Amino acid sequence: IIGGPGPTKYDFEKGDHLNYMLKNKIIDTIDTAYVEEQGVKEIVEKAPEIMRKVRYVEEKQIMQKFLYEVGHDTGLITYGEAEVRRLLEMGAVRLLLLSEGLDISRVAIKCSACGYSEQKTIKNPDMQVFDQSLTGKPCLQCQAPSLTVAEKVDIVDDLALIAEASSADVEVISTETEEGQMLKNAFGGIAAMLRFKSQG
Repeated sequence: IIGGPGPTKYDFEKGDHLNYMLKNKIIDTIDTAYVEEQGVKEIVEKAPEIMRKVRYVEEKQIMQKFLYEVGHDTGLITYGEAEVRRLLEMGAVRLLLLSEGLDISRVAIKCSACGYSEQKTIKNPDMQVFDQSLTGKPCLQCQAPSLTVAEKVDIVDDLALIAEASSADVEVISTETEEGQMLKNAFGGIAAMLRFKSQG
């Protein structure tokens, strides 16, 4: 980010004063009321908003690539938790897309009598009701009423961990853009771009 009170900043930006690699990294040129240390403080205060705009542009580009694949039916995308999880575990996912608006967790349920365990995905607002529903419920394996929630992990963290293990990239997409809203509402907030077409 280049900043300053007068037109000099524009001359500096257009001139041959920066290495070309640095020139490619200029994301904005802004007016400041001050120079020297106070001017730098002013730029630092404005930087988060500028960076947020840059991030929104990046997110829009990622989602547009995803929507292009959807529209052209290339077979190189998938969505929905179960299918994305399956393809992540197969190592087929190149890029995992997760909405920051997801409000669900992956829960490990365990029987304290026989050690039986299973995993379920639960919406966070329903967690208390789900926890209460386990009270007195018989275990599928030994029929003892000993089921409890052994572990609860946010779905974003859970899927990101699997992605990391299979060298897939992860993008958490905000709901601040139209494309981000579409990921959350039309695709359930969980989608992926694949390395190769999945076989069923």
